[in-house]
Amino acid sequence: MEEILALKEGHTETFEQVYHTYHEKLYFYFLKHTRSQLWSEELLQTTFVKLWHYRQQLSTTHTLSEQIFRIAKTSLIDMVRHNKHHQNFLQSYTADLLQKGLSAEPASRDTIHQLHREMDKLPPVRKKVFMLSRIDGLSHKEISSLLAISPKTVEVHITKALKQLRRALLTFLC
Repeated sequence: MEEILALKEGHTETFEQVYHTYHEKLYFYFLKHTRSQLWSEELLQTTFVKLWHYRQQLSTTHTLSEQIFRIAKTSLIDMVRHNKHHQNFLQSYTADLLQKGLSAEPASRDTIHQLHREMDKLPPVRKKVFMLSRIDGLSHKEISSLLAISPKTVEVHITKALKQLRRALLTFLC
C-alpha cells in the first residue's frame, strides 16, 4: 500500500525499488510465454513504462504485484495481437504479389522474412505511415491527423513504400 501511494506521488526511488523487486520475475514470465529474450526485454520495458505512465490510476484495493502482472499480461496480449495482425498482413500481401504473376506457390517463410527485412529498410516516416495504413488499418485522413502531415503526403509515402517493397520482392523472388 505504501509503495502504491509513493508511486502515485511520483517517487522515483520507490519506482526503482519496485523495478528491482519485480524485473526478474516479469522477465521470466515473459520468457516463458514468448521464448524470446528480445521480446521479453521489450515487454519488460513496456510494462514498467506503462506502470510509471499510469501510476496515478493504481488502485489501493489491489496489491502492487497484482497490478504489475495485470499490466504485464495486457502488454503481452497486445504484442501477440499486433504480431498476429502483422503476420496476417505480410502473408496476404506476399500471396497477393505472388498471385499477380510471380508464382503459383504459396508464400514461403523466406519470402515473408524478406518482406520484413525490406520493411525495416524503409525510411522511418515512410515505414510509420505504411504500418499505420496497412498493419493498423488507419485511413489516410487518420494518419495525416496523427502524424500532422497532409493526406497527400500520406498517399505519397504509401505509394513509394509499395513500390520499394514490390521491387525488392521481385528481385528476391526472381
